[in-house]
Amino acid sequence: MQICNALTQEILRVKTYKKPDLILSLIESGTKGQECFLFDEQCRTFKGVYVSHTTFIEEGTIVYKVLFKMRLSEIQARIAK
Repeated sequence: MQICNALTQEILRVKTYKKPDLILSLIESGTKGQECFLFDEQCRTFKGVYVSHTTFIEEGTIVYKVLFKMRLSEIQARIAK
């Protein structure tokens, strides 16, 4: 899954899942209008509003590219690495 900023097209995070359940759940939440909490590669917390998604195959793997209107969250979560 690629989490992308819809305004800049920047890929903020790439995450691999064995099953698409979590990805589909995120997309479903977004399409229902729920604000999503997202993390970039530097573990900064963002609030995102779902815009759209696309799927494509890259090197035999299904890739979900999910676009959000994003803004940095006022509260930054602590992430265990």
